[in-house]
Amino acid sequence: MTRTWAPESASRGHVVVLHGRGEHPGVYERLGRRLAADGYTVVAPDREASPESWFAGAGDAARVLAGSDTGALLAWEAALAEPVDALVLAGTPLAAAEPPAGREDEIAARTSCPIHREHLGADPDFEWGALTGSTGEPPQRLPEIPVLLLHGESDPIAPVDPVTRLGAAHSQATVAAFKDGVHDILNDKAHRSAAARIVLFCEEIAKGAVLLPEVPAARNTRARRAAPVHVSARVDYSLRVLTELARGPQQQTCEAMARSQGIPLNSLVNLMVELRRGGLVRSRRGCEGGYWLARPAAQITLAEVVRAVEGEVVSHHEDGPHAEVWEQLGRTVAEFMTRVSVAELAQPAAA
Repeated sequence: MTRTWAPESASRGHVVVLHGRGEHPGVYERLGRRLAADGYTVVAPDREASPESWFAGAGDAARVLAGSDTGALLAWEAALAEPVDALVLAGTPLAAAEPPAGREDEIAARTSCPIHREHLGADPDFEWGALTGSTGEPPQRLPEIPVLLLHGESDPIAPVDPVTRLGAAHSQATVAAFKDGVHDILNDKAHRSAAARIVLFCEEIAKGAVLLPEVPAARNTRARRAAPVHVSARVDYSLRVLTELARGPQQQTCEAMARSQGIPLNSLVNLMVELRRGGLVRSRRGCEGGYWLARPAAQITLAEVVRAVEGEVVSHHEDGPHAEVWEQLGRTVAEFMTRVSVAELAQPAAA
């Protein structure tokens, strides 16, 4: 049956984990509890559950689809059709390997974690010998979303080399190979590190916590980041793509906008997630997918853009003796930004 682990406070994102051969949703109890403790809702659905039900109740939270073994292949295929923000593939079987000869060989191929070994040995619902079954063919391409590939360096069931090549060929993919790791990497001896890597990945997707490349300051300028008014790279990038959407074709891909605007693709992908969550853009997945403005450009203000990617227009130290001055500055800046629309910014500069 489907298992769910929810955080005690508001959810930071919604992670769906699809199990592999021989497994069941309860196998991911440890992972679910750990991610829930970090603020994420985790759902391990039964194989009979429909994809439409996986993200029930997710609302506007970031949607991350994950899978292990054949569950990774299922998640991969679903991410090409379902509106998800990111994909995590663990122990992805891309090449044939010799199946384990018996129960002892199988448990050694699956995990070197003594606690998980004990749990599997006492689990009446675990299906031994399932790794001898066919995995089927993987999809032809990865979806155009951030992808995290987790794999055991010593995986005897799914060799790591094809996964490494897959990650290298995809601009939004990251490969994390664990030294001496085996097949069930989410329940292997490095399970804490694997869970931590997933949390970091979710943080990047849900909050846009991406390290941007340093931009050298222009010559003969004394401006610093601590200046009273600072325009971040995130705001600048967001305005660039929104004005391009206002000027150009109704629908454009992240890849095309990243090239035309000179924006790092991974940074742009994360920003588009936040702009979509803020109700400023809409998107469609698949070969014919892309982004377009959710409303006419004249109805989208600069203030809305800043709030979508930064959370607030102005922040200041509230305990100082001159707090009222900074509050007045904040109101003035906010009022100005409310009067400026994306349509105005999209107009050609006067000669």
